[in-house]
Amino acid sequence: MITTDTWLQEFSDYHNIYNINESGHQEITIFKPLATKEIRLLINNLYDNVPLKITKLTLNKPGHKPMVVTVNGQSNFEIAPKTTQWTDWLNIDIKANDYLTINIYSPNKTIHSLGSNLSESFTKVKNFSNRNDGFFFGISAVQAQVQKKPIKIAFFGDSLTNQGFFSAPLSKELTYINRIVTANYGISGNRLLRPGSGKSQWVQSFGPAGVDRFDEMLMDFQPDIVIFMEGVNDLLHPGAGSPISELPTSKELIAGINELNLKCSQNNIIFVPMTVTPFRGNINNGIYAWNPKKEVIRQEFNKYIIQSFPYAVDLAPFVSDASQTRLAYEFDSGDHIHTSKCGGKKIARFIERNLIDKGLVAVVKANRQVI
Repeated sequence: MITTDTWLQEFSDYHNIYNINESGHQEITIFKPLATKEIRLLINNLYDNVPLKITKLTLNKPGHKPMVVTVNGQSNFEIAPKTTQWTDWLNIDIKANDYLTINIYSPNKTIHSLGSNLSESFTKVKNFSNRNDGFFFGISAVQAQVQKKPIKIAFFGDSLTNQGFFSAPLSKELTYINRIVTANYGISGNRLLRPGSGKSQWVQSFGPAGVDRFDEMLMDFQPDIVIFMEGVNDLLHPGAGSPISELPTSKELIAGINELNLKCSQNNIIFVPMTVTPFRGNINNGIYAWNPKKEVIRQEFNKYIIQSFPYAVDLAPFVSDASQTRLAYEFDSGDHIHTSKCGGKKIARFIERNLIDKGLVAVVKANRQVI
């Protein structure tokens, strides 16, 4: 049997969010792509200074009674500050493409170690309060025992990845076609070259620079394919929340993406970068974030991506209006940087077509035979 992650969502430090668990009860429903008879859950308390107390944790699939999940044989337990903890293995007969529902009961009202996902294609969150912002606590990964090694795809990027509007429907569609599992390593506000900085109340949740957290992703998830979408915040934030001196040149962005590609090459991983989408019209921290200099850098960076990476996906023209500097109306969520839910589904189909046309699944299988 092979142990593999079948669902994973990157957590971050949302120090400015309070009373996320005001009801003391949270329900997460997760799509499970692979059949298995054993699973375990990763409980995440990486960014809190107090223990995460769990009084009850249950798991069930539709039409079945809840099963109690334990840690070291205990159904009532604590996760120490700044740590994660795997639960005990649970015997459960899961079919491919089943849904699992996890109920967490905790007296901790304020929890800062959080994941975030706005799409309901792969993950649905209910916290039994008035919140409906996609934040959730507790479970950041699910592992399963399977008979055959799946193809693993990591989505790595910023909020455009994190929100799940393209990554979640794409993940779900891919699981129907092939034996594939995915992980969402998107962090809202994340930059390729620099950690979070500036005046935003969210700055602490922006996380380390992408070039720095990439190694941890490779080591933990061990993907076969990395779908990379980052760089827009490197351009958007400087002068509109962070110092303008942090604006990178196109050469610096190119050096950063080359570093990630090299790491993938060294680990026999297929690197699939996407071009940086436009953001003209966006207001960040009350300041217009776009200017002509930033646009030149974006265009130069995108040109390099298309010319240099055989599996690159040229997403920017697909989602742009005629000027190629703004998101087209059908993709724009309204803030002129994030895509809408409907737009995300169109992006998912566009990326899927690119992956299929380039035969990436066949390439992964061929690479495994060479090893």
